[in-house]
Amino acid sequence: MTSLPLRFVSLALVLTALSASAQQQVLDPAAVRHRLYSPQQHLELSLAVGLPAREYLTAHYNLNAAIAYNFVESFALEARVGYALSRQTGLARSISERFLAREETRLTDELEDMWQMGAHGVVGARWAPIYGKLSLLADATAHFQAYLWAGGGLASLRRQSIIQCGQVIDREQGVCDNRTDVADRSTATESYWRVESRVAPVVSGAVGLRFFLSPRHALRLELRDWIFADRYRVNVVREDWEAGRESGEPAPKPGFTHLVQFDLGYTFLF
Repeated sequence: MTSLPLRFVSLALVLTALSASAQQQVLDPAAVRHRLYSPQQHLELSLAVGLPAREYLTAHYNLNAAIAYNFVESFALEARVGYALSRQTGLARSISERFLAREETRLTDELEDMWQMGAHGVVGARWAPIYGKLSLLADATAHFQAYLWAGGGLASLRRQSIIQCGQVIDREQGVCDNRTDVADRSTATESYWRVESRVAPVVSGAVGLRFFLSPRHALRLELRDWIFADRYRVNVVREDWEAGRESGEPAPKPGFTHLVQFDLGYTFLF
């Protein structure tokens, strides 16, 4: 029968040997250099859907297509075009109706972050310094790249006011559209809230992961931020606007709007 101290010594020797073997495999330069999937010098086409990370006054659901070229394994240039399906949230609509119904309100400021993005296009650089592997099951390993993305371009923007109504239909109910049923907004075909449109520079940045399914196919997960300059009016006199007269002045320091989204995409490498 083996004594207890001898068993401890034997166990320690076995653990030491296993640790040394594992350490040798991790530090093996060949294992570190080996990449099962390499995008280097490959053109790629991507499709993505963006969902809002948070909704406040507006909500955006982004559809994007992108084409990129990988100069090396860790660096690529990418052009993205897309369109955002946007809308005002229930909170924004509730604020507009309550404001219109308040007889005592005369002078007010427009709210920030009310611009809705539509068509847009950006060009950016993608830097992927990290290539890794995840063990999912006993015999399954997921290969991935972690990357940063930064770029800029242009976007079409639209802003519908929730303060300035050009044709009050029912002040008590806060109605500023041609709805046939006062209690049902969906029956309206035309809105009388002030609308502005512009094309403006936009900057976009993202952090993401790209999981390789095969040498030609990959899935992309991103957290992306779309940034553009805000613009709104302050010191708006409601009676002036409702009478058809311009009122208020541009905010002196409007700041920037951030549209943060979760993107899920698919990439095909040629």
